[in-house]
Amino acid sequence: MTSIRIKAQVQPTEDPEKVTRAIINLFGNIQLNHDTENNIIRGKISEISQLKDLKNRIAQDRIKATMYKTLSRWTKDDYLSFGLNRQAAYTGHVSLNLTNEDPMGPIQIQIKGNTSEIIEYLSG
Repeated sequence: MTSIRIKAQVQPTEDPEKVTRAIINLFGNIQLNHDTENNIIRGKISEISQLKDLKNRIAQDRIKATMYKTLSRWTKDDYLSFGLNRQAAYTGHVSLNLTNEDPMGPIQIQIKGNTSEIIEYLSG
């Protein structure tokens, strides 16, 4: 079974609704929870089909090959963790957060399980 967790830290100067919008722009209408005590927005995906919106955005931005190469390199056994730039996500685009270039922090994705199937789906 594959588990996909999504989270984003909400900075004190940020509007939580904008952070939520950035996540929804990439992942569609998934269930999100706002942990107001820790200022984190979290979501969980259990079906690969729930990544359809992200897959479509990757295709739209023409970065399938980049995603495949990068995510394949970052995979360790059955675990993959990567960040997506939330400012790009807010505008509906996918951009990997390679060197913490997003001052507000990335949308963090953690995948446990069949990572190769997820990578093939997203970049296929």
